[in-house]
Amino acid sequence: MKLGIRFLVFCCTATLALSVHAQALPTTQLKVVGSWDFLAQFRDFELPFWEKTIPELTGGAVTAEVTAFNKLGLKGTEIVRLMRLGMIDFGTSVLAYGAEADIETEGIDLAGLGDTLERARAIAAAYLPVLDAFFQKQHGIKVLTIFPYPAQVIYCKAPVRSLTDLKGRRVRVGTRPIAEFVEALGGVALNVPFGDAYGKLKDGAADCGITGALPGNSAKWYEVTRYLYPLPLGWSMSMQAVTLNAWATLDPRVQTLVASEATKLSERIWERAGFETAQGLNCNSGKGDCSLGTPSDMTIAPIADTDRALLARVLRQFVVKRWAQRCSVECVENWNRSVGKIVGIRAEH
Repeated sequence: MKLGIRFLVFCCTATLALSVHAQALPTTQLKVVGSWDFLAQFRDFELPFWEKTIPELTGGAVTAEVTAFNKLGLKGTEIVRLMRLGMIDFGTSVLAYGAEADIETEGIDLAGLGDTLERARAIAAAYLPVLDAFFQKQHGIKVLTIFPYPAQVIYCKAPVRSLTDLKGRRVRVGTRPIAEFVEALGGVALNVPFGDAYGKLKDGAADCGITGALPGNSAKWYEVTRYLYPLPLGWSMSMQAVTLNAWATLDPRVQTLVASEATKLSERIWERAGFETAQGLNCNSGKGDCSLGTPSDMTIAPIADTDRALLARVLRQFVVKRWAQRCSVECVENWNRSVGKIVGIRAEH
């Protein structure tokens, strides 16, 4: 009996404490535009974070209206521009999508830069303050977190056993650094939004495509390609951000909560990235556990011993040099003191 009473008192006290905490926070509704609704990053992480985690932690005081950008008819390349115009408050965007105007964003995920998940994570942590300062100054946007998609790998219609097999092939890419990498190998890069890539592969406009191991499976690339080469070329780094104007309207306690929990969310996505990469390979090949995708029967070639060295050489001798030439002196200096120290490369403008 005494134990039951104590438990009841504990529950009442906890409920009261949560209620007082909720009452201390102003009623707030956040407007959020997330990533593609059919990918795990949105379905398993972003959506429950905004719709469940934040409301639960605030006793319902803070809620969110969340929409995936593809449900709005967007391709993803417009997010930063719409945030700058004040049409989106919180948004998720692949960093390299805005690189035509903002060269700095490419510096976090140059082709071959993060050759392992651990290195990619260290690069992101080092470069986040640089990108946050840049976006605040140039666009009035605060970068809350940076997280990856699964490893970017190569899907092809014809057999691909090494990177050199890309020579002469038309390859769908999503970022300029990946395009420059393909061109350095003698391939023809086609910069095509992810949502349009399936069609290009299906109608024969592209011979190969580079995208995330699991996202490619989710988008049914196994229907239009038969071979996969699993050497990671990048991680399609994305940022979760908010406009400074929207941020300024929030109670400081809400700001602290959202910033802290967004960091935890990013950590969970990083921890999941390796698993999702493995899932993508399992699902596309039809071998091993495939709990997150659709089993297929693609042929996955083993990584050639010489290709890791080739990837590093093209990064250093071509990709970094091309990027540094189009970035400002300040941009290159910021990269050298952050990312450059981690990868042991010094870029020259």
